[in-house]
Amino acid sequence: MAGLVVPTHRQPPLIYRMARALRWTGIFVLVLLVVYAGTVAYSAYEAAHATIESRSLTGVLVANGMIEVSGSFTLSNPGIYPIGGLELFVYVANSSDVPLGTVTLGPDTVMGGSTGLFPITVKVPIAASSAAESLLFVDQYIHVKAWANVTYAYLFPLSVMIAESRSWGAPFEGFRATLGSPSYQNGTVTTPVTLTWTNHASFVEAGGISFEIQSSGLADCGGGSFSINVGPGQLYNQTTDVTLNTGCNPMGGELLTSFTFEGSTTSFPPEPIP
Repeated sequence: MAGLVVPTHRQPPLIYRMARALRWTGIFVLVLLVVYAGTVAYSAYEAAHATIESRSLTGVLVANGMIEVSGSFTLSNPGIYPIGGLELFVYVANSSDVPLGTVTLGPDTVMGGSTGLFPITVKVPIAASSAAESLLFVDQYIHVKAWANVTYAYLFPLSVMIAESRSWGAPFEGFRATLGSPSYQNGTVTTPVTLTWTNHASFVEAGGISFEIQSSGLADCGGGSFSINVGPGQLYNQTTDVTLNTGCNPMGGELLTSFTFEGSTTSFPPEPIP
């Protein structure tokens, strides 16, 4: 009898097996890419609705003759993937759109489904005739613009922007320094000096205001000072008497005032004396 022939299983050639493995790998990678592209496209649509918002915007007097404007911004990321390479640019101006300062934050990342918080601080010197001077005396709206250039899902560039106005209460709203009618007694001349304003700011004004009466010929006719502690919303209206220097006529001159706070002094605009 002939012997039984046992069938044997022959493996495909190595090159065929490698090609098949590559084919399945390619299919798997393609599926991953399709899923990734789909989720990115959907998330990019969601991320296109990313919003930047401002929160509080407040100001305080600080040392070295400055007003410090501070606040914060939030950037929401409703998508799945992170918003990366975020650089936030903030521009602050007074009601006449004169720049007060700029701030740049970043780069930073806001993860998917979260909101990033970005605090800002702008320190504005209060020099005479500067853009910040109006913040001391005039209630107004501060213009704030913020924009950010970002990359979404490591691929797509996005840009978001906000522009809005915030009300500002001046700490010395309606400031007036006036010279009253002089009185004469025993060869001396005394005249009242009155300061008045309303604190429309959200902080307490504590310090001192000094004044000098100057003649039209720039002679020093006398001076004095007021110690102040004025809370938010309070009216200040105080008068003090000044003995004028002998022979000095203040008519046609100026009343010079300055505010001292935490060791720094800020000159106020001169008040003409009729």
